[in-house]
Amino acid sequence: MTPELRAKLLRYANEYEPFTAHNHIEITDIGEGHSRVELHLTSESMNRWGQPHGGILFTLADDACGIAMSGLRQETCVTVSSTVDFMATAGDARHLIARGEVTRAGKRTCFCRAEITTAEGKLIAACHSVWAYTGKPLPLDEG
Repeated sequence: MTPELRAKLLRYANEYEPFTAHNHIEITDIGEGHSRVELHLTSESMNRWGQPHGGILFTLADDACGIAMSGLRQETCVTVSSTVDFMATAGDARHLIARGEVTRAGKRTCFCRAEITTAEGKLIAACHSVWAYTGKPLPLDEG
């Protein structure tokens, strides 16, 4: 991946996804089939027990997988199915990191995984998902 393409993908991922931005999620790295996505937890991210809500963890994992796919092939994609295993609480952590990876890519479908950890490396959740490419190129040169 060229530095120019990487910069375009990061800009697109961070500036043109309002749901991600609204939830304080930032895409910090992208490569060919892998990604790093970070979440700075706020009070709105938490459940009633003071831990990250399962929905925000799912969003973080989903973003990590989708971004990893975009780095492999610059084409829009949609989630077909996804499973998240919640493995531990985040404790007092207020910064989480998801690393996404494409495990297998075909012509129309793609398999991905993501792991969510605290900044210190504690495993919080793991995700496996299946995606479909739409055939529509990402609009990287717009805006």
